[in-house]
Amino acid sequence: MDALEKARRSGLLEPDGPTVATVGGRLIDHEKAVDLIAAAAAGDKQADAQVSATAIWLLERGRGLPDTFRELEISLWRARGPKPRGNRARNLQYCMAISMLQEHGFSPTRNRAAHGDAEATESGCSILSKALAGMGRRVSEQALEKIWEKSPNR
Repeated sequence: MDALEKARRSGLLEPDGPTVATVGGRLIDHEKAVDLIAAAAAGDKQADAQVSATAIWLLERGRGLPDTFRELEISLWRARGPKPRGNRARNLQYCMAISMLQEHGFSPTRNRAAHGDAEATESGCSILSKALAGMGRRVSEQALEKIWEKSPNR
């Protein structure tokens, strides 16, 4: 039995009380919809499937979603989507700069004991750290090394 049929059998589409929308000539029971949506929002997988199936069914037929359905579906879809990564673009630029320095003969990182040693050989991370400082952005060599080490595109 599909989720929409379960919703029909639950009484969601055969209301006893106030209605929120019509589906194929049937009215959606507002109180049951609110209860079902609250259960889906709380993580109930069956309720989520019923709400999603009902929303899909409505959308396939060119019907608008009731506000309560629309708000829940948007929040559920956002939760399922990729998480925004605030520093991803910045970190990619740092790694590209370090990679370009590597192509010119510099090691991406250096021995941690050499940090702060004026006589030590420069690395991509140390050069980039100094260049960023010259532009007013303070990013430590160690921070750049961590970004480089975590990068899958090294």
